[in-house]
Amino acid sequence: MSKLFSVAFLAVVAAFLTACAVPMRHYRPNPFNPVYTVAVLPLYNATNDVGGAQKVREEFDKRIRNRQYSVMPLKDVDRMLLDGMGVTLGDQLEMSSPQQLGELLAVDGVVYGYLLDFDDITTGLYNVKKVRAAFKLVETRTGAVIWSRGLGVKSVLAGSNAGAGVTLLKELIGSNDANEPFGVIPGLIGIPGLKEWRVIRLGSTHKAGDAAVISLGEKIITKALGVHLMLEASDMLNIITSDFPVGPGSARTGGATGQPDLTAPGAR
Repeated sequence: MSKLFSVAFLAVVAAFLTACAVPMRHYRPNPFNPVYTVAVLPLYNATNDVGGAQKVREEFDKRIRNRQYSVMPLKDVDRMLLDGMGVTLGDQLEMSSPQQLGELLAVDGVVYGYLLDFDDITTGLYNVKKVRAAFKLVETRTGAVIWSRGLGVKSVLAGSNAGAGVTLLKELIGSNDANEPFGVIPGLIGIPGLKEWRVIRLGSTHKAGDAAVISLGEKIITKALGVHLMLEASDMLNIITSDFPVGPGSARTGGATGQPDLTAPGAR
């Protein structure tokens, strides 16, 4: 039994290290991007997990801070939304337009986010952790969607080699339920990748009971450390943000075209 919990502990360490490893590639400014200032809004939470949406939001926020934008601190976004509109949840944002949000927050762009799955299913034979989200960057002046992307990531631990095949088959071809209620979530339709899943096979054990012990052990430890499902969430966000547009730099030097302001002192 102790060996199984050691496996769970190693899985926790991997999840923790992955969750902390935010890509920090350097990006050159894009002067033609009209969005200088960005606010990451509270996520629309379509799951039963209360804290998952905020964790995913914080991790997304980290990943765009090296993209040549001035990113508004999340605590300031939340305070201004509460004071100005009485908004505390992502599902309340559709009552306001991007233009209204931009005026209130004094930003050029807002990121809407949607957490669609944040689940940990443990049955012994069938053990899967799944996280799925979608995001879009909207220019507040025009309401135009500049960028959008969705993705789901699953990690699978099966209770036997046979179980591994059954589990993987189920996850590969049985995930895209035609009855998924995407149409009832405002603003979600049109985001690419909503039904795309990346499946990570963690392996299999000879006994379903062993797989259940490992999965439950990992769940207990990761929840205690506050990194539950962060391996899947981190992998998902790294892929989603890989093509997030680069901003023009934190200092505004021109108008919406990104060209230098020739009327500014010393510009000529």
